[in-house]
Amino acid sequence: MILVLVLIGASFYVAPVRAFFAQQDRYQHAADALQAARADNAAFDLKMQLLATKAYVAQAARADSMLVPPDTQVFVVKGLPGDDVEPVVRSGTAPAAGSISVLDRVEDLWRTLLR
Repeated sequence: MILVLVLIGASFYVAPVRAFFAQQDRYQHAADALQAARADNAAFDLKMQLLATKAYVAQAARADSMLVPPDTQVFVVKGLPGDDVEPVVRSGTAPAAGSISVLDRVEDLWRTLLR
């Protein structure tokens, strides 16, 4: 009889504990996405600072658009090795995939309950 009562009592705690673990997962995913967004933001800030300098803008114009300053003679050499390789373009950083370990979940549950 006591075992049945203990099992019935434990069943009342299953849903809140499951909800707590789901909330931990949502928090972890949101924290990973925030960290990735902050890294992207820092990269964009650096790019903005570089775009404010004339030297970087001139270098980017030469490299990307093949623009040169006035009164400059340009030579184009075709057929060099490596011309057929396209540059790798990366867009933003993806959030780090991962989940909280079972021991971390239990530790966080105890910390939450003992507060």
